[in-house]
Amino acid sequence: MKRSLYVAVVALFLGCSVNALAGNGYMGGSGTTTAGSGSGSTGGSTDGDTTTDGPLTDKGSDQGALFGDLYVIDRYLGGETKRVPAVDPATGEPVLVLGDWIDENGNPVINPTTGTPYQVMQQAWTTAQAIGGEPKLTEGFGRYTVVNEDTGEYVINPATGDIYYPAPYPSQCVQPVADVVRWGDISSKTALPANHLPLVIAYDSTWERTECEVASTVFIASGETWDGVTYYRDILYPDLVQEVDFGRLNLGRAPDAVLDHAFDEAINNLNNAKSISIDASGRLVLTTDVYDEYLTNPDGTPVYLETVVKAIDSPLECLSLYIKLMKDGNLITPADERQAIDRSVMGGVPLWKLLELEDGPSKSMRPTIDIAKMEEFGLGALVDASNVTTYWTTVDVEGNVIVSLEACEGCEESHGITTSLETDVVSGDDFPFAATFVASAADKSSSMTMDKVVYLNSILGINLVVGYSEYDENGDPVDGAISYAKNPVYFNYGTNMGQYNRQSTFANRGNIVTEPGGGNPATYDGYVTVLVEDPATPGTWVQTNMSIYANVFGDGTTGVNFTGTDITGFTAMSDDDLHTIGYIHTYQIPGLR
Repeated sequence: MKRSLYVAVVALFLGCSVNALAGNGYMGGSGTTTAGSGSGSTGGSTDGDTTTDGPLTDKGSDQGALFGDLYVIDRYLGGETKRVPAVDPATGEPVLVLGDWIDENGNPVINPTTGTPYQVMQQAWTTAQAIGGEPKLTEGFGRYTVVNEDTGEYVINPATGDIYYPAPYPSQCVQPVADVVRWGDISSKTALPANHLPLVIAYDSTWERTECEVASTVFIASGETWDGVTYYRDILYPDLVQEVDFGRLNLGRAPDAVLDHAFDEAINNLNNAKSISIDASGRLVLTTDVYDEYLTNPDGTPVYLETVVKAIDSPLECLSLYIKLMKDGNLITPADERQAIDRSVMGGVPLWKLLELEDGPSKSMRPTIDIAKMEEFGLGALVDASNVTTYWTTVDVEGNVIVSLEACEGCEESHGITTSLETDVVSGDDFPFAATFVASAADKSSSMTMDKVVYLNSILGINLVVGYSEYDENGDPVDGAISYAKNPVYFNYGTNMGQYNRQSTFANRGNIVTEPGGGNPATYDGYVTVLVEDPATPGTWVQTNMSIYANVFGDGTTGVNFTGTDITGFTAMSDDDLHTIGYIHTYQIPGLR
């Protein structure tokens, strides 16, 4: 006997779970997702091999990878209860139970003789709490056929009298959605919720793997009018798939050494500032006195040149601040991470060339943020680690940082933390800064979306979707280590963020009313000084104080408020900051940016 693929158009998928590929939101170039094959949460082979070659090697061998085109898919908002394919916790094997044969449309297959659903062995379901941003995965079961290799004929399913056999495991693929702004509500054609695109599923019973892709059928026929527009070529459903455009946020793919160096630049600038406040978008604004590098006064002090007021707006620096804050909940570089950056790792100067250089990379320790200064200006939320202490460091001949909790000869005294603790997490007032940091790294003309935030977090390692939880000294996963490709861990914005309120947020930003200091942050009036064209004198632009809330989010008189929690609140927060940055750069006086 020979089993083969059976492909069926899926009309309706509801519910979700998490698996290797679907959990990552991966779609191949043809819009294909794969489920099964070693995914403990979706059934199928449980041998742990997610790269087993099969008849569809080009689609099935990259399970667990996060790369290539990333698309807009249906996601949980957080707090919902989801259905999860049940597995035996002791063995990881799927739990199969006798139940109704649910077809690829999610409907019971009825026995015409008895009028009741056919009974088959299929994977049972359990429930779990959904994390905001994780994909809603399909629940439909595919079908397959069995072919007699001697005759080439289909083997009839004795239970149903037709040629189709039900898959024992649910499909569990990501669900792409159409852009409602571009295409409107397509449910009148698809009969699917939430602007879902119709999927085709194929279950390979030999390899116990399900693959899904958007149905290559006509959505709008040539000459048809849709949503007031007439199209003169066929528009297929795959044409409606939306790719997420990262733009400058692709900097997140840079080597760690590049991001670490950018972070250190930002920390040095913060440490050198004499005052720190925020601008209308929430960016950190540094007031710094600049002195001549060579000239001195008679008393030996350097000659003062000017005072510079500038926001931290470098995309690379802002992205590095976002990564650090989201991963550690603070901007303190611990002593055990202050060893000089090796730029030859993951790019940079090759080791064999370093051997030829007389003056190689700096052996100076990485800086750590001035905690007292941040607290002085009311920014303690950015340096609120639980294990702050005074320690001393020195660097050995090989460039390794030696840390001591007692004063020692030739050692440098520091105030900070010696190592990061898992108990220090991003929370409360950290989130507005995190939203501003990521928005400042994005293209000013773009928007922040939930998919962009989730994919970026996966690329940056804030979401754990590839690799293992623990490795041995050889770099191999230890026995019992969690495979994040099979069991992704998404950052839970619903845990510590609280509620975002657009109106109150931007009422407390803008022009400074009282300067920061004494442990208190600056206070603001909700206005920003911009150039506005004088209606009485066209072509003449006048410096004017304008309401941030009313002008960025409304008609100039009133604004449109938004409140939200979890990932929807964070996405809106970062998108609002991004649009405010765009407004500032369009209308603000250059010297005030």
